Amino acid sequence: MQIVSVAPVVPFEAIPHAGGQYFLRHLRALRALGHEITVVAPATADNRAAAALTVAEFASVLVDIPAPPRGFRRVVAVLDRQQQRFFPVRPVRRLRKAFASSAELHALFFTADVVEFQWTEMGWLGRGVTTRARRVVLAHDVLLQSAERFLGASAGRWHPRALVARCRLTTVRRDERRVYAEADTVLVFSGKDAAIVQRASRSAEVRVVRPPLAEALPAPAASPPLRGSILFVGAFDRSVNADAALWIMREIAPRVQRRHPDARFVFAGAHPTVEMRDEAEGRPGTLLVTGRVESLEPYYAGAAVALIPLRAGAGVKFKTVDAMVRGIPIVSTSIGVEGIVDDTLSVFAIADDATALAEAVSAALDDLPAARLQAEAVRRIAVEEFSADRFLHTLAGIYGPFNAPVER
Repeated sequence: MQIVSVAPVVPFEAIPHAGGQYFLRHLRALRALGHEITVVAPATADNRAAAALTVAEFASVLVDIPAPPRGFRRVVAVLDRQQQRFFPVRPVRRLRKAFASSAELHALFFTADVVEFQWTEMGWLGRGVTTRARRVVLAHDVLLQSAERFLGASAGRWHPRALVARCRLTTVRRDERRVYAEADTVLVFSGKDAAIVQRASRSAEVRVVRPPLAEALPAPAASPPLRGSILFVGAFDRSVNADAALWIMREIAPRVQRRHPDARFVFAGAHPTVEMRDEAEGRPGTLLVTGRVESLEPYYAGAAVALIPLRAGAGVKFKTVDAMVRGIPIVSTSIGVEGIVDDTLSVFAIADDATALAEAVSAALDDLPAARLQAEAVRRIAVEEFSADRFLHTLAGIYGPFNAPVER
């Protein structure tokens, strides 16, 4: 089949965020099933570079987004931020207009068998487009849950933050329902997300796809950096990750170090904030902020505990599964494990305040062999749950039968 995949990014081997890594695996699985893929994305500098790297794997069509007049760029940037603040489901107006006016894009949609939209926001770009193709929206995050949490965390009914949150929730509820209602199929990563999508739009057909996070796990590094460290992984230009990192640094790490003075905390991932770097510089040897790294594997190999104290966000947290399939004991908030933990999959501890999280990390460090024994039992189940083979067969059931032999 001819599949057109609309996304904000063109994925490549070293793309530095979990959603992009999933997207690359998704495209490769569709190619393994014999489908022809064309990725459509905005013509940013990063996407141009990525398209040059992946030209042998799939075609890319990059849509030019006209830059605002020089004297109005700052004003337009402010307007874009405000639009995304109040209407997070909708891409900014310049992007919508460029996609709607692209003759090449309309021709692709007209001839495709399937048009899929990676991330709910991209699904908005397909509204009103004429196509005979089947429409698939892959909701990496269900924005309704994030908007509800943002409102719940707002202080005071008439506080300005609460008013913004209430407005955002109203627009997300309406706009997300529109995107899902116009899709033939909505794909999500967990049963929890499936229930939220069906609450948002009762007419949507929803399918659960477990991401292939256990595929081809590399051998552990022979000499990992900071062996026995407490690890938090994330792209820190995302506010939920930066907030969690600072919470560890300021409130959780000091409590752990009262019981384990040698405990070292590693924050591995791109775009650390100035506040994170300042905290780490004040406590050298205790807090390590890596910045972007070529591979996370040495840091996973050196981790005694994976700490995932997320206090906001939605969707399945890939960092949790990544630690789980590597047999690392996990201490997390309830948000960090939602859509993952169930009757068969568990983590070492779940807690939602700094004192309890610190106590759980300390307990794991007190008896690491026992903590690793529990994590290893879970790892065996998780590897099957998030296997590449299961992922491939799930996609085959959604996009069509196998069109090429698949090694088993």
